[in-house]
This record gives sequence, structure tokens and C-alpha cells, in this order.
Amino acid sequence: MLSYISQCKYFSIRADETTDVSQTEQLSLSVWFIKDTKVQEEFLCFVPVSSTTGKDLSSTILAQLSQLGLNLEHVSRQGYDGASNMSGKDRGVQARVKEFYPLAMYTHCCNHVLSLVISTSSQLPVIRHVQWQLYRTYAFFCRVLYSAYRYFKTMLKEKIQAWLLGDRS
Repeated sequence: MLSYISQCKYFSIRADETTDVSQTEQLSLSVWFIKDTKVQEEFLCFVPVSSTTGKDLSSTILAQLSQLGLNLEHVSRQGYDGASNMSGKDRGVQARVKEFYPLAMYTHCCNHVLSLVISTSSQLPVIRHVQWQLYRTYAFFCRVLYSAYRYFKTMLKEKIQAWLLGDRS
């Protein structure tokens, strides 16, 4: 897949930092690109990092992408969370990447925005109530559909048995 991505005229980089269960700070790298007129996303790797400053993270991202053989002149977009070390206008990763690759426009990652909205709103009592009601409605329909499934399965089995035994009515 890397050979295909390296031949793309444009691609977008996505990165997010996280701490794993062993308390190791890591950077996950992925790219978005177009293949057969469809946007594709490909996870590339996790990279251990010792510093989370905009300068160090941008250096790590660019070095890792280069090491993977990607032509960084083709980076057209970059997306990260809203943390200042990633999105900062002056010293964040996006600003530092843009210094080297001016076409690499920054957008706040929509998944992070959605995650922030969900985690914040799920603390509100009215939202928690709605979530509970949706769950109860879902569970009700699951029970009804399963009962209907069992009923029709039994009816179909009886009809097939009757037909095989000669009652073809």
C-alpha cells in the first residue's frame, strides 16, 4: 500500500498521541488518499515518542513518513486533535509542518470534535436519560424481532414438514 500512496499526487496525514497501558507515549500515524475515486484511510504505524512538544512531534512525523518512503511534497492536508502542541498556530505540529510544506492545510480532526462532544454531553442528566430510553427501545425491538423470528422459523419448519409428508395444501 505504501508504494501506491507514494505515487499519489496528494495525500493527507493524520496523527494522534496516546499513552499505552505500559505508560509509553506513542504517536499513531495514518494517511488519507484517493484510490479508485474513493477516499481511503490507511494506518501506518505507532511511533514511541519521548517528547510531545510541537517541534519534536513534527520532526518525528516528518522523519517517519520519509522513512516509510512517502513523498512529503505531496502532503496536501494534515489533521490532528485540538491540543496546542498539535494545532498551535505558531509552535504546534501543524505550523511546523506547514513551514516545510506550505500546501499542507490543517483541519481539526472531526473524530476528535465528535469525541469531545459525546464525552461532554454524556455527563448531562437529560442526555443520559435519552441514552437510557434509546437503549430500552432498542432492547424492546430486539426482543420483538427475535420472538417473530422464532415464530416464523417454527411455522416454516412445520409447513416444510407437512409438505414433505404429503399435505401440499
